[in-house]
Amino acid sequence: MVGSSAHNALFLCAFLQLFPLPGGQVPNCQEVRTVFQSLHPGSKWVPETPVSGSDLQVCQTKGPTCCSKKMEERYQVAARSNMESGLQVVSAQLKRLIIQNAAIFQEAFDLVLRHGRNSTLAMLKSEFPSLAGGAQSLVGQLFLDMSLYILGSDSTVDHMVAVLYGRLFPLAYRRLLGGSVSSVSEECVRGAWKDSGAFGPYPKLMMTRLSRSLLATRVFLQALNLGIEVVNTTDHLRPSRDCSRALLRLWYCPHCQGMLGPPACRGFCQAVMQGCLGGAAEVQPHWSSYVDGLGKLAGSMRAEKDMEAVVLRLPSMIRLALKHVSGMCGHTPQRASRSVRSPPPHHKVFSLSVSLTFPFFTFLREFISNLRGFSFFYSGLGEALCSREPAPANHSLCWNGQEMTDSSESRSNKPPEPIISQIIDKLKHINQVTRSRGGGGVDGWSDEGEEGFESGDCDDEDECTGVSGLGPPLRRNLVCFLAELDGPLLCAVPHHAQQEPCEWTCCYAPALRRLVTVSTLEESCFFFLSKLMSVLSSPGVSKNTK
Repeated sequence: MVGSSAHNALFLCAFLQLFPLPGGQVPNCQEVRTVFQSLHPGSKWVPETPVSGSDLQVCQTKGPTCCSKKMEERYQVAARSNMESGLQVVSAQLKRLIIQNAAIFQEAFDLVLRHGRNSTLAMLKSEFPSLAGGAQSLVGQLFLDMSLYILGSDSTVDHMVAVLYGRLFPLAYRRLLGGSVSSVSEECVRGAWKDSGAFGPYPKLMMTRLSRSLLATRVFLQALNLGIEVVNTTDHLRPSRDCSRALLRLWYCPHCQGMLGPPACRGFCQAVMQGCLGGAAEVQPHWSSYVDGLGKLAGSMRAEKDMEAVVLRLPSMIRLALKHVSGMCGHTPQRASRSVRSPPPHHKVFSLSVSLTFPFFTFLREFISNLRGFSFFYSGLGEALCSREPAPANHSLCWNGQEMTDSSESRSNKPPEPIISQIIDKLKHINQVTRSRGGGGVDGWSDEGEEGFESGDCDDEDECTGVSGLGPPLRRNLVCFLAELDGPLLCAVPHHAQQEPCEWTCCYAPALRRLVTVSTLEESCFFFLSKLMSVLSSPGVSKNTK
């Protein structure tokens, strides 16, 4: 009995030396029990008094401990959970910023497309009532295709525009030009507009402008979605086994020695985090490039890459394309305008942009500014995680892990985890895409004027100015009354004061290419008619409507 008491006294003396508690407190495991039960209510694994701890795997000490093996296992689970929740907390603001703005911009782009569709339909109903009914589905399909394109569909802008005009031409042929498909197939008429140049330069103009603006919009949305994916992947990183053990040493092994107050030393914490993040710091240069590239791309979405400006001018381009057909070879009405830059008042709604429900570029600029605040997100990720721990009131009282048998500092130079390598590869890809589509300087927010679209009609005596480098539109000063293809084709050149009196030439469609009096025809219209008749009267073309 006496020997047993002496043994306990010696053990207590040794414990007092290893646990220098302030205020001369009697060492026991009561406070450790209280903290542990706050993590695992009802657990009975905390010893009443310190034990040897010979069965511990991680929190091993040279003296007695208040931890059991079961406690160590539970602490390790808590450490993993704490790390995962910490990642979600420090990335929540960045994640929310990208997700919310991606939704805002997507809705803004959808709003632009809806308004462009409605304006186009209103223009057709007002200016081409005979086409409006048949063209409604064509216009709807065009804007649906554009909406799917900016979301990543495999279609191309050139194909969308070609399909629109290919299906629009038979309507224009029948209802504007007075033609009939009774003698020629619908398929043949549908394919004739390209070779004949029926719509002038406007289909090509639409392709060029839409390709630039929609592609910039598409890449911008893709970059935002990839940013969301990257941050999602980051805040769902799962600690490896080695990381879980290191986190256990960092956060909970001090409890085993009764050190419940002092937090981990900052250097020790950062070393553990660097090892646990699996090389996330190597993402930093690629993330910085992502933020810079997205800013340049956003800044370049002006002028020819401004989706709003381009889409809201589509009604004007389609109107001019249809007027090109009817003006070159159709029942042309009296000249309504002599100025390219002064369209009739009722055209204004179709050619001018309208304000969205919010200032788009103000939101865009603010988003990029806020995103740049996260330019060093990955290099500061470990610091942010460690900052969640309370700073020690006295730098001499912090847990530095020196009592442990090994340290996690050697893990700081580990190669990146596979999932981190995947993040880097994704960022490399999108950075290459944004670099190829962005423009300007770092800011890219110069308020350069939007390239103007020359609205209004070129009348008989006007020299139309060039449009977007495509050259001047063909002069539409010839009135042609196009009858049935199997009947006579009557061509007329209107009288000009500066020209010789006009001549009249009657011809038949099959003989149009052999027309002798070409000088009596405007060259552009003759080119159009000859091309059209060449296609429609070629051998082997079915004359039955399909």
